[in-house]
Amino acid sequence: MAASETPRQWLTRTARRGAHWSRLSILAGTGSTLVLLVQAWCIATVAQRMTIDGAVFTSVLVPLVILPFAFVARGALTRARTIAGARAGIEIRQSVRRELLERLAALGPIRVRRQHSATLGNRIWDQVDALQGYYADYRPQMMLCAITPAIIVLAVFPLSWAAGLILLVTGPLIPLNMAMVGLGAKKRQEDQFREMTRMSRHFLDTLRGLSTLRLFNRGKAHAERVHASSENFRRRTMRVLRLAFLSSTVLEFFASVSIALLALYIGFVYLGQFDFGVYGGGLSLFAGLFMLVLAPEYYQPLRDLGTLYHSKAEAEAAAEDLLGLLHQPVAEREGQVPWRASGAVGLRLSGVTARYAGRHEPALKGLELDIRGGETLAVIGPSGAGKSSLLNVLMGFMVLKAGEVTVDDGADPRALGAIDAGDWQRELAWVGQSAVILSGSLGDNLRLAAPDADDNALHDALQQAALGDWLSRLPAGLDTPLGEGGRAVSGGEARRIALARAFLRDARVVLLDEPTASLDSESEALVLQALQRLRHGRTLVVLTHRLELLALADRVLLLEGGERRALDSPAALREAGILRAAARDVIEEAR
Repeated sequence: MAASETPRQWLTRTARRGAHWSRLSILAGTGSTLVLLVQAWCIATVAQRMTIDGAVFTSVLVPLVILPFAFVARGALTRARTIAGARAGIEIRQSVRRELLERLAALGPIRVRRQHSATLGNRIWDQVDALQGYYADYRPQMMLCAITPAIIVLAVFPLSWAAGLILLVTGPLIPLNMAMVGLGAKKRQEDQFREMTRMSRHFLDTLRGLSTLRLFNRGKAHAERVHASSENFRRRTMRVLRLAFLSSTVLEFFASVSIALLALYIGFVYLGQFDFGVYGGGLSLFAGLFMLVLAPEYYQPLRDLGTLYHSKAEAEAAAEDLLGLLHQPVAEREGQVPWRASGAVGLRLSGVTARYAGRHEPALKGLELDIRGGETLAVIGPSGAGKSSLLNVLMGFMVLKAGEVTVDDGADPRALGAIDAGDWQRELAWVGQSAVILSGSLGDNLRLAAPDADDNALHDALQQAALGDWLSRLPAGLDTPLGEGGRAVSGGEARRIALARAFLRDARVVLLDEPTASLDSESEALVLQALQRLRHGRTLVVLTHRLELLALADRVLLLEGGERRALDSPAALREAGILRAAARDVIEEAR
């Protein structure tokens, strides 16, 4: 994907993902036009034979029998066209949404956190949904705007070259007007998207800070700000709609005038005022009626395209914003190879320096660290010491400015950067401060770690995480819904569900960020018991401010300012007074 790709080029390239449905939609539309010719022939034939030729009724039986079938066939083809177009839009939107989510996963949490979550949500849902009208309706209609008028003109010209000329001259008036409208439509649509993103961010920030606003009695004042933001969005939306309605009115005017010109010409020919435009034999009732039936349908695709032009402007505005995310470069390491751990994994950090984007001061400065396979390493230090940065480096989310991380499973030591990122992350389990509980059943939440795990494996993991008794009390067991609209889960239960995922994953390296933070003493004791079981046969790296966790650790790493200040067993550090000083720093920091 070229970084210089324009929104229009991207929309065209992306259309290939639903090309088979788009082709079906165009074929159905073309078939509908061909059936229209049959309808016009039937109507004109019946009128000619009954009123002019004075033919017997039996002579019009064939067109009278065909006509209802033609109506039904045209309705079926119109429905098929609508369904095929909708399926094309759905398929492409799903593909784009999947591509965006894959891009977010490839960028990693550090880079994703630079963008407001409301902005990301707006891009993935609202702006991807804005592509539906473009792919479902506008693109197929563009093709039909070339096919349908061409078929009708080819049918009209053999009857009257003047009528065909009127159609050819007046037809371009509609797309010309449409192009002029489009000059302002795209800009207004972009403004609307920006305002919607701003409003989404504002509203989400308000929800997150609702408790603070209530405590400081600022809820009413902030509600007025939200109202002002939503009112601004409403005004911008109404501008877009006003432009769409006005453009539709103008298109209808030009189409009506064009049809009237054709009708006037045919009328004057019948009155004997015009004697040009026909091929010497005059103009029969059949020919005039045939052309008049077709005339509205000649302009209809152009009118439809005009009313759909706002879908194009909306899609281009959305594409311009989506490309900002899709074109963000992902750091790709050359020479990555498949890898699978064959034993306990150790890690060596040699002169590791890492820096967050936009910051001058490194988060880690020349860090030297040897994590032995199968040991539990506790990492302590004040806020900003580099603890979270260390975990981000070990997870492969942070690009090193200098140094190297080497992975050693006792068989084939190699640089972390040379290991396929997916293979490495499959060897990791992660338990954060805020355990993520998704809307879904308990089983669904556990299978995030191991999608193919059976119920026995889930039961075992919950038992290991000290959740066996809790599971037995659930009304539907593993099928109990959690998250939004489901059973409420306490902080301690959520943390142990995250630990159950770690057991279920059976990873070689487990990274834990404050696993007992904000827990009551009972929940903390249960988590500590689970951690005691989890550490067997695995390498654990535990970030903590709580010194109680140090009882589980084989060694303790003290970080300060991104540098290693001490590394030894808990007993040795306690004897040297380092743990006492670290505890005093934590207490002072809390104050």
